Amino acid sequence: MTIRKIAVYIALLVCYACHTTGKENPEFILPEPSLLEKILETGTLNISTFYNTTDYYVYQGITRGFHYDLAKDFARYLGVKLQIIEVNHDADTAMQHLREGKFDLLAISLTQTPERNRKIRFSQPIFHTEEVLVQHKAQKKLEDISELHGKEIFIPKSSTYKEVLQQIQDSLNIQIYITEIDQCSYEDMLHLVETGKIHYMVIDKNIAKASGLTMKNLTPSLSLKENISISWATHPDAVLLTQEIDTWLKQIRKSGKLNYLYHRYFNNHQSVSHQTSKYALLKKGIISPYDSLLKKESKRLNWDWRLLAALVFSESQFNPEAESEVGAYGLMQIIPETAEQYNVSDYFRPDSNVYAGVEYLRYLDRFFAAQNIDSTERVKFTLAAYNAGAGHVLDAMRLAEKYGKNPHIWTENVDFYIRHKNKPEYYRDTLAKNGYCNGPQTYHYVNRVLEVYSDYKNMK
Repeated sequence: MTIRKIAVYIALLVCYACHTTGKENPEFILPEPSLLEKILETGTLNISTFYNTTDYYVYQGITRGFHYDLAKDFARYLGVKLQIIEVNHDADTAMQHLREGKFDLLAISLTQTPERNRKIRFSQPIFHTEEVLVQHKAQKKLEDISELHGKEIFIPKSSTYKEVLQQIQDSLNIQIYITEIDQCSYEDMLHLVETGKIHYMVIDKNIAKASGLTMKNLTPSLSLKENISISWATHPDAVLLTQEIDTWLKQIRKSGKLNYLYHRYFNNHQSVSHQTSKYALLKKGIISPYDSLLKKESKRLNWDWRLLAALVFSESQFNPEAESEVGAYGLMQIIPETAEQYNVSDYFRPDSNVYAGVEYLRYLDRFFAAQNIDSTERVKFTLAAYNAGAGHVLDAMRLAEKYGKNPHIWTENVDFYIRHKNKPEYYRDTLAKNGYCNGPQTYHYVNRVLEVYSDYKNMK
């Protein structure tokens, strides 16, 4: 890999400097690590993306999206985890934050322009599209660009559409009234066209096509600009990171994965009612059919209901009839012994199942509060104990203290010992009173619940 080559070159330069100068302590300043090196060192790729029904969204409890799936694949290619640092719908703000180093990668459908090229670094194009005019079906369909004269055209602020409209206006000597809308996603604007509140807007063709499956009053009428390159963006100095993106893009294009994801999110011909569409559900902030129940029960636990929803999704994917090989049942995978402990006889019902699960979580929360673990850290300990049992978590705390770690901090302290509690040197230790544990499963369970929770919090 390029980074390894750089390390070799640096070592050679040091040796050369020592040989040629003859000094015992030659002065040599190592260069600042590249962004790619920092990503590999921390093990995390931090990105920004947009929350909508094509880029990144939560639907029926599952996190999806074209750019989300691509970013996950790229993080896997690098061998790191993906972290979504920022979610918004304003390209100018996102690009400014990228330049300020607030995240590593801007994973949105970003149009390449000469002006933007001077400020940020683009990857190779992910795909190409057109900029088209979309109008309401009730309006007379425009057949020629000259018919834009006298029309009010709405566009998202910070988009590149203003430039093409001004070029048309100047070349044809016509008057176009351009209105930029701030703090409004492109889907919200398309909804305004769909409901007749505005008559015309400009959007990328692939987005118009995808939205038209549920917004039946939308009609793409005029192609305004063709062969638009859509790319990701990095900091202008992130040369190595961009090279890795381009290498990875070449691979997934050759394998067919890029084409598969594009068609999944932009050419899916499954038509559904607008009222039950992803857009309608996302605007309502719906995660699952059990949101009301989870909101009510989470209050007893003093948790954000979306954290409880993330746990339920990780346990059963919101399937009230889910049953494990060990006899755990329902939304929260309750075993008969737990149900009996809390006097719940009908734990097959969703409300009773969640009640029993929350009662057990309350017990675990009180248990770890008694261990002097603060409320923020306590969530992680409670999640681990829900998966493996409090005894195994106590073992990991004792092992952490033995080896000089903080027994009251989860990340990079107790989590290491729970993760390795399937190894004889740890589960045979006299401090590990509960013996063997499938520690990797518990370690990944906690991370998975918290990652899902992070996605749920990003819902607008």
